[in-house]
Amino acid sequence: MNLTFAVIGPRLLVEDICTVLAEFPHIEPIRLIYDSEKSVRELLQECMEVYDVYFFSGDVPFLLSQDLIPPHSCSIFIPFEGTDLYRAIFQIYRHYHFFPTISFDGIPAKHLQEFFDEIEAKGVHWFSKNMDGFQNSEELYEHHLTLWQEGKAQVVATSIHSVYERLKGEHVPVFFIKSTKQLIRDTINKALWLARDQKKQLAQITVLQFRIEPAEGEQLGDALDKYQKKVTEFSKRLFASMTSADPGQYTLYTTRGIVEKVTKDFSSFPVLKNSSGELGTMNLGIGMGETVERALYNANRAVEFAFRNPGNSAYLIDDQMKVLGPLGTRNTLDYSLIGEERGDFVSTSIRKLFSWLQLIQKNEVTTREISVGMNTGERNAARMVQKMKEKGIAEVIGTESMSQRGRPRPIYRIDLHKLSLEVKVRHDPKDV
Repeated sequence: MNLTFAVIGPRLLVEDICTVLAEFPHIEPIRLIYDSEKSVRELLQECMEVYDVYFFSGDVPFLLSQDLIPPHSCSIFIPFEGTDLYRAIFQIYRHYHFFPTISFDGIPAKHLQEFFDEIEAKGVHWFSKNMDGFQNSEELYEHHLTLWQEGKAQVVATSIHSVYERLKGEHVPVFFIKSTKQLIRDTINKALWLARDQKKQLAQITVLQFRIEPAEGEQLGDALDKYQKKVTEFSKRLFASMTSADPGQYTLYTTRGIVEKVTKDFSSFPVLKNSSGELGTMNLGIGMGETVERALYNANRAVEFAFRNPGNSAYLIDDQMKVLGPLGTRNTLDYSLIGEERGDFVSTSIRKLFSWLQLIQKNEVTTREISVGMNTGERNAARMVQKMKEKGIAEVIGTESMSQRGRPRPIYRIDLHKLSLEVKVRHDPKDV
């Protein structure tokens, strides 16, 4: 499988990376070179091609441009490792034959202290610039230059190439901390794994199950003909094969990557829109799996979830048995069915409740609110609350004020931290 790697960084580092990439015959490197880290965004915005992997020479350009990476591409940067530091300090010592006062950046102070302790270099003085939230190489340049001009630092060791070049131009003694070839090689192998896993996911079998319920008074044949035209047009956009085992049910077979692209990552389903509402309802279940059988099974389950939701809606169950739905709305929930697969039905409801509470950002609710918000019966909501009360997750804090006759409902405060632990414990793969 051939892959395209956009190698992003200053020329010196890009050439180092491409030298190592030459060891990988199935990778085609494309050099994207900048003079300063602040121009990386402009460089990517001007790039018209989409690559399998965006391979950054360091964390700074990576962090500055993550929102520009295409959704189906991987991005990775070469991380800091101790060998990078060892080489830079060895170069300094070889040059001076002693340890001058060094101004570092890009290396946590803890790592620096550990290094000098391990080599038993006592009395070494150094400065370390915190790089958290780094955005501006100008500030870093001024930091090092000021320390050198004031005589506080004798040497600079920087991990930012543009800073290195500017300091060198000012005749400041400066050393560049760059990655070893072995670290580059290890990062390339990690990028290959990410890219192959991404391609595997995009090629994953995906089944879409449509279920039609014509409106009352609508002629079944006429309604199905109209819906079939909509589904057929949608299937063409998905490059999908289409079957229909029963009237009002249509099954489409395609891949995950195509569905994600057409639906804008499962956020847009114009095929379900019915502006006048005269045709009835059409619900959609999307299933994914390692096999056609598993994907079809998940699609059938997903359409059942959609059918319970009022109006035209879509639900998805992926290969990890995670439910998302209703899709394309502000009320999309995300929870796992793993507990249900092993017979733990309460676990599934609890996960759905936790997802809903996170969505509405509220932890004080009545059983009625839970019932409406989760599209379930009030008795089921009451059972969930009772279960949480027994576990110390929920407690009564009062009753709602009633403007009409009727028994006021208790208001429950739910401890979201305890609930998250309950969800986490029940979702532990070791328990499956």
